[in-house]
Amino acid sequence: MKKRKVLAMLLAFAMTFSLAACGSSGGNDDQANSDANTESDSDEDAIPDNEITGDPSAKDAFVVWAWNTDFTTLQDLLVEKYPDLKDRLVFVNCGGSSYYQDKIDALLDDPSNELYPDMMLLEVGYVQKYVQSDYLMSLKDLGITDADTADQFSYNIELGSDKDGVQKASFWQATPGCIQIRADLAEKYLGTTDQAELEKTFSSWDSILEAARKVNDASGGKVKLFSGYDDLKYIFLNGARTVGWYDDNDVIQMDPAMEEYMEYSKTLYDEDLTFNTTMWGTDWAALKDGDGEKSEACIAFAGCPWYTYWSLTDTWDKNTILVDAPVQFYWGGTGLAATAKCADTDVAAEIIKSCTCDKDFMTSIYEANGDFVNNQKAISDIVANNLKGASTFSLYGDQNIPEFFSTRGQNVDVSLVTAEDMTINETLFPAAVTAYATGESDKDTAIKDFKAAVHDTYSYLKVE
Repeated sequence: MKKRKVLAMLLAFAMTFSLAACGSSGGNDDQANSDANTESDSDEDAIPDNEITGDPSAKDAFVVWAWNTDFTTLQDLLVEKYPDLKDRLVFVNCGGSSYYQDKIDALLDDPSNELYPDMMLLEVGYVQKYVQSDYLMSLKDLGITDADTADQFSYNIELGSDKDGVQKASFWQATPGCIQIRADLAEKYLGTTDQAELEKTFSSWDSILEAARKVNDASGGKVKLFSGYDDLKYIFLNGARTVGWYDDNDVIQMDPAMEEYMEYSKTLYDEDLTFNTTMWGTDWAALKDGDGEKSEACIAFAGCPWYTYWSLTDTWDKNTILVDAPVQFYWGGTGLAATAKCADTDVAAEIIKSCTCDKDFMTSIYEANGDFVNNQKAISDIVANNLKGASTFSLYGDQNIPEFFSTRGQNVDVSLVTAEDMTINETLFPAAVTAYATGESDKDTAIKDFKAAVHDTYSYLKVE
């Protein structure tokens, strides 16, 4: 039964778009700022060729797969530390997150292929798909111990571990969530730029709703608190849930918090309190730079470290205040994993230990590309020494980006994450939310259709 379920899950993933939600740096990805973004590539049929760096036919080639170029910064640092890797590392950029899983899945049962991945990068949205399979090695089999990973954020360890607690994927990024507030508009429409006061405003969904009405009324609809109800989805999906998408008997279920999100979205829509944008759309992006008079603008966006560093515009530089959402949440992250048929486990161990466990090496990652790294001691050093990363983006007043996030990752709960979450969270459930919010369906029908869509995608999940 277990094997059939895994095979069915792999098939379902192969048949659906892989909408990514992970951290990224440097703005060098194939969407607005990365496959960290959740928008699929524009043309499903135009599958790009792999971009291959290095010689995969070399006898001692070590092949690393990813969907963008984020690994290249790590690769440069690794070669500096281990010069013998220079001519061994083969990096395969598949050309986009929408194609990554299909391309990887075609190779995982073919270890004789010269492009078989010795190591894979894995986004948080689908890491559990592979962690729960037999395609990856455990960290312990690589000689990486609990002591090595002791400074990682515990939620990332859990995301990279299977149901028996065996860690197979190790993250180099941590991605605790926040709400980002534009200071000039907050002062004008909320009457303050004081972080403590703004924390109160965003401390509950009721107070947020009250603030949304206040901003809308005061601006005559020209300024909204949030761009769209879609902008709140990760707070609910990656923070507010208390039950998973299906129970121990594989019966699809609806978390009360998800119904709350549906109701909240409908209220925002019915009262015209947002611009009803979808994240990563052009209209959504334009709202970051509006002045609230001649052009529409919004005051707040959900965020996380990579988003703050790389997705906010110059309008927000020295003009951004970070506060907590009503619940702790996370958004994205990228891990490394060695495959079961990895050609050189010593090299795999060197890479994973350096990039995800070594405090000094991870500090160098932050300095090279600005990633908020998955090592609490490294973050403490970064804060204590006021180290600068690649980004020049800074916050309003005396707020400091790594210092703010340093205390935000400890209480994140990922115990409900499953291998199916990416497709459900990014496609199926948002469709249900929109259907209800816009009045296309009543709530019961929207939920019924949602459950049917989940079953159609994952036939082993049942509707009762």
